[in-house]
Amino acid sequence: MTEQSKVQAYINNFRRRLAPFLRPGIGLDCNVYPAVDGGAVLVFRIGPNVENDDKYHPAYPSLGRALSQIEQRAFGGNLDGFTFGGTNVILEQDRIIFIKEGSSQEWSDTAAEKDVASVLAPHRRGQK
Repeated sequence: MTEQSKVQAYINNFRRRLAPFLRPGIGLDCNVYPAVDGGAVLVFRIGPNVENDDKYHPAYPSLGRALSQIEQRAFGGNLDGFTFGGTNVILEQDRIIFIKEGSSQEWSDTAAEKDVASVLAPHRRGQK
């Protein structure tokens, strides 16, 4: 399981790097679904009057099992057999879902910067 301190540092870095692109009053909360075998699923909810809070759920045996606890439209059926590598992103109306493996490079500040760039429209990247 990825250490909670490493996950929290990533969440803080992601918020810090995304904040310059958000209008005032827009917040970003995060639900963390860790996996015992490494990594976690992060569900960021974005919107007006959303508090910048983080909630940690109990650890699940695998990333697939953690993802099965989240209502989302990208994957269905039995997710226990799914294997995820690197960082996978699901964009929904008011949510950003990251499925991240446990390797240290996926939880670094550089990874947070890269993940912010991946969710911004191409014309917004590089503009603050």
